[in-house]
Amino acid sequence: MKPIFKQLIADFQEATLPRVTPRDVHFPELPSTVKKAYVLIGMRRSGKTWAMYQQIHALLNNGVNKKHILYLDFSDDRLNGLTQDDLQDLLLAYYELNPEVSPDTKVYFFLDEIHEVASWEKFVRRLINTDSITVYLTGSSAKMLSKEIATTLRGRTIVREIFPFSFKEYLRHHEAHYSENLSAHQKAAMHHTLQKYLHYGGLPETLNLPENLHRELLQGYMDAVLYRDIIERYQVSNTLALKQFLNHCLQNSAKLLSINKLYDSFKSLGYSVGKSSLYEYSIYLNDSYCLLTVPAYHLSLRKSSLKPKKIYPIDMGLITAYTIKSDYEQAARLETAVFLQLRRKYTDIFYYHTATAKKIDFLVVENNQFFLYQVCLSLNDAKTKAREIKAVLEARKELPVEKASIITLEDDYDEVIDSYTIEVIPLWKFLLD
Repeated sequence: MKPIFKQLIADFQEATLPRVTPRDVHFPELPSTVKKAYVLIGMRRSGKTWAMYQQIHALLNNGVNKKHILYLDFSDDRLNGLTQDDLQDLLLAYYELNPEVSPDTKVYFFLDEIHEVASWEKFVRRLINTDSITVYLTGSSAKMLSKEIATTLRGRTIVREIFPFSFKEYLRHHEAHYSENLSAHQKAAMHHTLQKYLHYGGLPETLNLPENLHRELLQGYMDAVLYRDIIERYQVSNTLALKQFLNHCLQNSAKLLSINKLYDSFKSLGYSVGKSSLYEYSIYLNDSYCLLTVPAYHLSLRKSSLKPKKIYPIDMGLITAYTIKSDYEQAARLETAVFLQLRRKYTDIFYYHTATAKKIDFLVVENNQFFLYQVCLSLNDAKTKAREIKAVLEARKELPVEKASIITLEDDYDEVIDSYTIEVIPLWKFLLD
């Protein structure tokens, strides 16, 4: 394998790196005594490889010699059938091609789709233990899902989740710049850009894609997730039920997923599938970063686990690609955009129902502080406004709420009730905060 490794290494050294839109991902500089691998995880086509390129650009801009950087894509067909023993040839090939690089020289190994090699983790652990080598890894396939790369290395990783483009990154990609104080013309332009972002989402390959190809591309992504990350990996035989499960979730984004109700619905439609299989499908899709779930908040973990979870796709564009209910889509995309922005920052995100069944869309718990977020298209309707505010006020009586916000498409003011302030904020400002 050494000649093939040499060819691939030489190809990378000679190639011009693609320019990338800067993502908001940070790799902290670690002291030499801390030995970790940086792991990029996320759904297929979310931009993990391009985040690697971004880090390579950053190293080059900081004066690192390109010969001190190795990038290898293990999904390359020339590397089919690699074994753990073959990986030693990778080190030999690199140092033979670069004899001026001593074992003490600081080098950077970017190993894309490393899971394609059986028992790869032994080789990577050896690299991590080498003082002069910094390791970056990605992975997402039927052989090993992204999350499992971090798990397999047992605490030897710094993990960075790669989501589709945030709105800030989306604006950066399109070279659009807005300040907080917008003129009427800028507000109109911002609203137009935001609507496109909500409709088509932020998966990298869709950003410059013709509209007529959007649905086909995203449905192709989902087929790849289903067949390569789930059906092949878990030997799912009931592929029709799995596809219908995914369709149901995407067509009911931002809603509660009741497995019992879905089981009854599938049964009435003639699908032969057990409840346990439906629960498993939910876990599989979550592990592949295709669908994310939000549990109910309750002081009792057992009671929380018994309640249905809310479901959100990894990208708003998936809602567009799988549904045709335009009015519902707009509200679902808005709530999904808010959730994804929160998910980029926080891990403890819940929904909450008050004692009188008033609904709180998102409850974030951070450092023992509680933050409430309600989401609706507009507060122009008096009944809608009263409903949303009443839910916040009831939740505030039951929980030690630090701050409450209502996020809409355009409203921007503070609602003060009995000296308590509820922030009403437009989506664009929330997404750029």
